[in-house]
Amino acid sequence: MTGSQHAQQQQQQQQQQLNPNADLPPHSTDVDEECRRVVQALEAIFSADASASAAGAATTGSGGADANNSSTSTTNLAGSRDVANRYLTSFQRQAVAWMVCDRLLAPDVTPIDPTNPAAQAARVQSQFFAAQTLHTKCRTDVVQLPPESLPSLRDSLMNHLTNASRSSGAGGGFGGNRALVTRLAMASAALAVQMGWNTVIEDVLGGVVGIKDDQPQDAPARPELVPAALELFKLLPEETCSDRLILADEGRRAQFGRQLEDSSGRMMAFLLRTARTNAERGPAAEDMSVAETVLHTLHSWVRYVRFHPRMLEGSPLVEWTFHVLADSRYEGDCFEAAVDVVVEILRAFPSDFRENERLVHGVIPLAMALGRPDADGPFRSALASADEDLLRGYCRIFTEMGESYMSLIMCHRELNQAALVDLVLDCSAISDKEIASITLHFWYRFVSWLEDLEPYEFRDHKTNDFANQLMRLLSICTSLMRYPPDIDSLTEDRVEDIHRERYYVSDTVEDCCRLLGGHIVLQSLGSRLQEECNRVSSLPTDRQLSDWHGIEACLFAIRAVARYIPDDENAIIPFVMKLIPQLPLNVPQLRETANLTIGQYAAWLDAHIDLLQPLLPYLSQGLQMPQCASAAAVAIKQLCESCNKHMSLGDPVLQLYDGIIAAQQLHQAGAAGSLLNLKDELEVLEGACKAISRQLSEGGMGPDTTAAYVNRIVQPVGTRLTALAAPNSTAGPRQAAAEVERLTVILRFLELPRAPEPNQTAAAAKMKAKTQFTMDVMSQFWTLLDAVTQKHPRDINLAEKLCRLHKHAVRGCGRSAYRPMLEPLRTQLVTNFSQSHLSPYLYCASICIAEYGRDPDLVPMLIGMFVDLSTAVFAALKTPSDFTAHPDVVEEFFFLAGRTMAVCPEPLVINPLLPSLLQCAAVGMKLDHRDANSGILTFLENVCSYGLSLTSAATTVDKQAVRQALETAIITEGQPIVDNLAQALLGDLPAYRLDNDRGSIASVLFKLNELCPQLLMQWINPALTTAPPGPKDNFLHSLANKVSRDELNTTVRQFSNSCYRNRKLRGESSTASLRHAT
Repeated sequence: MTGSQHAQQQQQQQQQQLNPNADLPPHSTDVDEECRRVVQALEAIFSADASASAAGAATTGSGGADANNSSTSTTNLAGSRDVANRYLTSFQRQAVAWMVCDRLLAPDVTPIDPTNPAAQAARVQSQFFAAQTLHTKCRTDVVQLPPESLPSLRDSLMNHLTNASRSSGAGGGFGGNRALVTRLAMASAALAVQMGWNTVIEDVLGGVVGIKDDQPQDAPARPELVPAALELFKLLPEETCSDRLILADEGRRAQFGRQLEDSSGRMMAFLLRTARTNAERGPAAEDMSVAETVLHTLHSWVRYVRFHPRMLEGSPLVEWTFHVLADSRYEGDCFEAAVDVVVEILRAFPSDFRENERLVHGVIPLAMALGRPDADGPFRSALASADEDLLRGYCRIFTEMGESYMSLIMCHRELNQAALVDLVLDCSAISDKEIASITLHFWYRFVSWLEDLEPYEFRDHKTNDFANQLMRLLSICTSLMRYPPDIDSLTEDRVEDIHRERYYVSDTVEDCCRLLGGHIVLQSLGSRLQEECNRVSSLPTDRQLSDWHGIEACLFAIRAVARYIPDDENAIIPFVMKLIPQLPLNVPQLRETANLTIGQYAAWLDAHIDLLQPLLPYLSQGLQMPQCASAAAVAIKQLCESCNKHMSLGDPVLQLYDGIIAAQQLHQAGAAGSLLNLKDELEVLEGACKAISRQLSEGGMGPDTTAAYVNRIVQPVGTRLTALAAPNSTAGPRQAAAEVERLTVILRFLELPRAPEPNQTAAAAKMKAKTQFTMDVMSQFWTLLDAVTQKHPRDINLAEKLCRLHKHAVRGCGRSAYRPMLEPLRTQLVTNFSQSHLSPYLYCASICIAEYGRDPDLVPMLIGMFVDLSTAVFAALKTPSDFTAHPDVVEEFFFLAGRTMAVCPEPLVINPLLPSLLQCAAVGMKLDHRDANSGILTFLENVCSYGLSLTSAATTVDKQAVRQALETAIITEGQPIVDNLAQALLGDLPAYRLDNDRGSIASVLFKLNELCPQLLMQWINPALTTAPPGPKDNFLHSLANKVSRDELNTTVRQFSNSCYRNRKLRGESSTASLRHAT
């Protein structure tokens, strides 16, 4: 390819990106012509063979008398599904779509041949597409129509809705047209909100269904349209509350919602009459789809319409809903709809509010009747038959009832509260764990409420009242934590779900400890464990190894309560620790839990050294099993942290670590065997360092012994780094990064003893020893570290580990002690970043600024480092595409610049670099990257903050020069920044951070408005030309009045939301539509 051809191809690609629909035929304003094109496109999409469709389309197009010059366009549409799909998507945004869709939904003048299924299918597809398009446009594009045309559109939609409902045939259901009826109802509901059709309920009941206002109990004149009316009534509240409904005036949404509240009484009456009329047909003739739709409608109104609870107090509609739940004839979707209604009633009208009292006391007997103890009770029957759908529904009801009526459960009056708690317990005991886990949040709230009860005597009384339930809950939790028998064959995602559910259940067990006491819970769990062990031991030998799930669950529960168990417990934990080494060795799940249990009881084991010794080989062997190695490594670390009273673990764990390193070297040399994960290895190394530190500190060992341990731990890292840095080494950067991580762990966790000098505290002596050790190690390794980074200059993982090492070295020994290393570190950071453009070096430079930026003697050197790094950054970020390719560099660079401006601003402000920084920030603000956006805004806010501090500082010659330099930079470079802030609010640029406390659009605007209000108003007014006038005026008014920060936050968010709605109403996409700040 020649250079000109390549440039032409690039230009075409750029044009395609800017206008992806450039290859589409233009839309016609002629309704008939556009209708033909839409039908052709739909045929192309739904045809089994697009090429066959294209051939047919060409034939049809050439034979039609009205084809005119459209044959090329229609053939193009019919020949490609992609083109057809993009054409239809584009069509949905056009104003002509209103008329085209209305035409597609109109009844055919010539009936379709019932023996032609292809024609019938095409008719269904085109009608549904038209209804879907109208729904979308009624949500967002009503501004395309003059207001006086909306009533006509409403009438047309209602005609289409009634026609679609009638065409379903006899029986009152929707037949095959349900999807079409639903979509038309959604369009009608959206339009009702848009145009403020406040009489929609009365108009539909009277004009469509035929129920007269003065005779509301009479049968409807048009019963076949009741299902369509129900569908519309169901969707009215949902559309009112939908975030996808874009209104020019948001007040209209609230007004329509209030109108629905006023109409709720009539709606409840209509639903009741419809349910009764349907039920009066008798069991054989009752239409379950009508009952289901009534329930769905009731659910929608309870969920979205804030009507008064008196609407449901003593209502036969509520009683009928519970009747559906108890009658076996109502099953499947109808039963589930009734469950949704009851759950929503419980959720919407909790017992906490006095106004709900009558409704609550009416619901309680109805709900409790579902769980009555006799065998014929609905819940008991479902338990007996193990019907999962029924059990899930009843579990949802009893659990939600418990949560919503928690204030009654915990009140002083005796209301037989234990009966409801027992029902939730029965749900927790369901064998299907997915269903049983529904109850877990109830138990969390139950325990939290008990803990918060006052006074203490009442809390103790209530805890005693529910003691039996809590003890039963413990037993149930142990069962819930059992792994399924087929755990080894499950998918990875399912296993992760099981692990997450087990930890939720273990939290519940821990909650019980806070109420009952750790000793009572442990006694219960221990008894369960002993029973399980006895049961397994009674099994045939060949079954014992495979029946481990119950023992593992008990151990998992015992692990969860470790922090509530005292070190002198001598009844259950000794049995557990003796049991662990006897467990099957080749069951990874069991061994992992055993390892975790050992680690959690490390403090207890420190007081029982005789039980600790057999467990060390067990953990050591566990490191060789990949599935439980992490648990073994963590347990070893926990033992090293806690055990030192009667036995030092320093030498044995250090010996174990030496073996791990030796095995790794053999593996690298080609030997077979498993390799311990680096993360797990570092856990063991951390444990060894902590154990050796305690051993040296408490053992009174001399300098020679200390030096020997240090050499034993540190020297192998130096030896391996030397080999890795050698010119002839073929090892990759991953091994070097691992050695840097090992060195970091050593510096962080190895503490050396030092005898206090006269007038020196023990803490000061310890800090001095740490400082000396850190400086010695860093001095020893500096050349090696520099060599390996030069050997692998562009490996970001190695750069991250090296910078993390420097961070911990600085903070570990203190900034003053590490000061001699600052100059070589500065040189290393500048050199490495200039070569690699890796962001971790910028992060490390930011740490240096934070630690040393307030030292006047070091500021010149640090500013020099920042200038050198900035030069390298500007060289790397020459074009907008460079910013896009390196968002991490943009992020860390501006966080570095922001920290410099916050810590040592004055030399940066007077430096000629500041205008370039502001220019770079203006370009970077267009980058679609959350963290980079945050870094830039933080930098800009810090610039403004420093400017504000100068206005309140005493005027001196030096301060005057700094102030002048800052003002010049802002005046010169401020307008593009303000333009970008405005574009972000308008939706043309990313707006990840609207009103966060730090580094947000609102914070920058607020401080700019304090610093230079006239300039801000001068710059921002032209940038907001396309903003909606009302919200724009409110926003500018807030700036002009210099409102408080909180008020400006609210104004900024409201203005941004208004701009978003305005763009949607104009049919424009928004860069920030999915990226508003959280």
